[in-house]
Amino acid sequence: MVISSIGKKMKKIIIIGAAKPGYAQAITQKMISQGVSVLGTYEMEFEQDAQELSKSLPDDLLKLIPLDVSSRKDLVAFVNSINENIDGVIYAQFYFNMENPNQFDHELWDKSIAVNLTAPNFLIHELKNKMNSGSSNIIMTSTEAYRGSYGASAYSASKAAIHNLVKSLANTLGKRNIRINAVPAGWIGGEMDTDEIFNKSRDLTPLSRLGKPEEIAEAVYFLFSSVSSFINGTTMIADGGYLCSDPLAKYEFDDLSTNTNQ
Repeated sequence: MVISSIGKKMKKIIIIGAAKPGYAQAITQKMISQGVSVLGTYEMEFEQDAQELSKSLPDDLLKLIPLDVSSRKDLVAFVNSINENIDGVIYAQFYFNMENPNQFDHELWDKSIAVNLTAPNFLIHELKNKMNSGSSNIIMTSTEAYRGSYGASAYSASKAAIHNLVKSLANTLGKRNIRINAVPAGWIGGEMDTDEIFNKSRDLTPLSRLGKPEEIAEAVYFLFSSVSSFINGTTMIADGGYLCSDPLAKYEFDDLSTNTNQ
């Protein structure tokens, strides 16, 4: 149900990657349920998802357009098309690819950095003069930012870099009364959550389950709302405690518990 915005100035936000299945769609739905007007973008591979999402939500609160965030030309055109003030940007798009360390593909590295790091930095800088006082920006990241990677170094490095970038942007945007934060998400349920790697993540997560896209959306909305008005330049981890877990320590404890109970 959409909350009425009668008597209040309707907030407007840009969501990059708004139609991507999972937490991105959940964030879009949450914003609109709160009466926030959304200009969302999507990659062409999610065109059908965008069409279905548009049909399910009020068309006076949602506009979706395709955007290739790896293209500087397309980003410039997108920024130039924004002709009204906004209340922030939520960057929910990402690029992930598995690498072969023995035959490293530098073009895939470049694309990952372009999508995960350069594009959000470009958009925040180029749109900051169109942001109202009190605007709030959120960049989605990942718990992989806190760990070294075996086969996705570009992804994990770009996410770690975003955490530092958010701190720098908070320093320069704060005097304009504009906030920015990051939300590193843990293992979230979705289309692939029956894979063995997801089962292993359940075992390592203290809550013993995957996160729900709606739970990530609630965290993002909290940071967007005025309830979090003094939270700025930080990362709010939503991972069910996954980063608390040391796999070797857990193995040692489980082994000890098994032997003790025998």
